[in-house]
Amino acid sequence: MSELRVQVGNLVRHHREFAELSQANLAEEINKSVQLVGRIERGETAPSFETLEALSSALETPVRNFFGIGSYEAGTKTKDDPLEKIISRTVGMSHADLVWLDSLIENALARKPSR
Repeated sequence: MSELRVQVGNLVRHHREFAELSQANLAEEINKSVQLVGRIERGETAPSFETLEALSSALETPVRNFFGIGSYEAGTKTKDDPLEKIISRTVGMSHADLVWLDSLIENALARKPSR
């Protein structure tokens, strides 16, 4: 099994669970079978571009989020996870706003006492 298919499948599952949808609900939303959704989530098959677009729309997340975010491991985080909250809050920000936010984070970390 391709590592990329497994990663995409894990991220689809992660975003589906985050959206609190069952596989059946997601399948209905994207007009595909429950079996296909399951095969994608298990990494047994890769979604087509059209299916990726449908998943993106149904799960309200950019397609790029199905391909990972740095070393962020899908499926190991919860809605209460601070990293998940940061990612969710910043996904739609403009480049200029992300640059501004990065400078705030950099300044905050510079002021944090070392241990």
